[in-house]
Amino acid sequence: MHCNSPTVEVRRSPPAPSARPFLLFMRPGASPKAQRRWILSADRNYDIMASFYARPEGDCWLLDAADYVAFGGLSKFHAAKLLLEPSLVARYRGIWLIDDDLETHFEPGKFLRFVDEQGFAIAQPALTHDSFASFAITLVHPTCAYRETTFVETMAPYFARETLSDAIVEFDRTLSTWGLDFQWSTRFQARRLAIVDMFTMTHIAAVDLENGAFYRYLKELGVDPWDELARMFAHLGLDRFEIANPRLALITTHQPAPARR
Repeated sequence: MHCNSPTVEVRRSPPAPSARPFLLFMRPGASPKAQRRWILSADRNYDIMASFYARPEGDCWLLDAADYVAFGGLSKFHAAKLLLEPSLVARYRGIWLIDDDLETHFEPGKFLRFVDEQGFAIAQPALTHDSFASFAITLVHPTCAYRETTFVETMAPYFARETLSDAIVEFDRTLSTWGLDFQWSTRFQARRLAIVDMFTMTHIAAVDLENGAFYRYLKELGVDPWDELARMFAHLGLDRFEIANPRLALITTHQPAPARR
């Protein structure tokens, strides 16, 4: 069983194509965060693909729950590009790619159904204010149901099928993932992007650029996320220090939350 590697290996897949309309793709380590709000019954509206970057513990709940189990890939989006082949993507209306250090405060099927009904090209749940957050725009806005934006972070982006097919070509442009969200902001500015405040999640792990396991791993690969970010900005023709570029406006419209009774 290999974990982080330039190739991927699928160890489990459904015996026949599923009729479920959505796919939840998670990049877990040995013991991913338990998700108390998930209902893993047979009638759920999403399949689960677990792309492990570390050998799972014997009692790993996700190892048992996943419809697809895979190992390998150098990072979440690198593995996703290798695993989400066009024929697989074509089976689903949308695919949600989430990190394993998030606690979701909702049942995933409800979020997936909502963003699909709204016709969002890329969307994410909002972060609770006790999260370790890198971008203030991703924090929940209590008066909104959702905010249409030009920014969705790499932590937990949902892609409608057509947009994923367009975006996945460059999923491996950065191994650190740094800059991919700005690429989506620039490339898909004509499509509907949103942060959905009706559904929230908590990022429970601090971002430690020096001693965090992921950043130590990147150093072993000789990858500097700041260099990758600079190269991405150069690729996009943007000044890395001028994120207020009109093409990257933080908020465009708000959808008020339903009145509470």
